[in-house]
Amino acid sequence: MKEVSRTIIGRNVKAIRLSLGLSLLKFSLATGISKASLVNVESGKNGYNLNLLDNILKFTNFTLTKLTNETFKPNKNLREELLEKHKFNKDVQSYFFDQAPEIVYAIKHKLLSSDFFQSPREIREVRAYFDSLGWHYKGTSISNALKRLNTQVLITAHPVKKNTFLYKSKQIM
Repeated sequence: MKEVSRTIIGRNVKAIRLSLGLSLLKFSLATGISKASLVNVESGKNGYNLNLLDNILKFTNFTLTKLTNETFKPNKNLREELLEKHKFNKDVQSYFFDQAPEIVYAIKHKLLSSDFFQSPREIREVRAYFDSLGWHYKGTSISNALKRLNTQVLITAHPVKKNTFLYKSKQIM
């Protein structure tokens, strides 16, 4: 496999994993490959073969052609699609439900698309929003992730409270 193809595949596999809100460990368990192998795939390193990718393809229902496409983007509802596909597999279900998804997934796929985040919110309010979904994050984790997503999140100083910020979506609904 050419070096460029490995890079593209790695980037696309990582995009799939992140769009599912799964950590490296949970995605490796769900696909039946080792975490180390998954790291190699995502980083585009040599040392893996197509048989390894078969596990990812079977789990996700994607084709190798899609994984090698430079313009590949996972569906926004991929998590729900795979939950439905694997609804009778208790192990796979547990990877999705035992813990909260990765914080970036929670922000991009739930918070930013919600009406809740159209108004300025303090971190404690955002944390309560996630708690209502059964997803528990530390306030500092939420704050740090929101700061990294500054192209999608507007951050302003609280008009009254010192050392407090307000966060809201930059997206227009």
